[in-house]
Amino acid sequence: METTIGRIIQSEIPKGRIFDAHALINYLIQNHKDLYLSSKNNWTTAFYHSEISKTIANFEHVCIKRLGESWAMHVNNQFTPNKCWIKL
Repeated sequence: METTIGRIIQSEIPKGRIFDAHALINYLIQNHKDLYLSSKNNWTTAFYHSEISKTIANFEHVCIKRLGESWAMHVNNQFTPNKCWIKL
């Protein structure tokens, strides 16, 4: 999963663009559904998405910078605070 997330950040998100974890999670669901589903284990969706967000944060200072939080709709159509990054 970490390799795929890194590849998405490096090749799919344009330099200078701000994104949040929900955007990357939705990208995973749309373009890497099998990987997304196979990595979930028996976790709740909220916990799994938190783990994905932590994985994104592993790329901080390498190719992204944390900007703060957004207020964004997640896959269950609820709004929650969400970490934001900018692609370097």
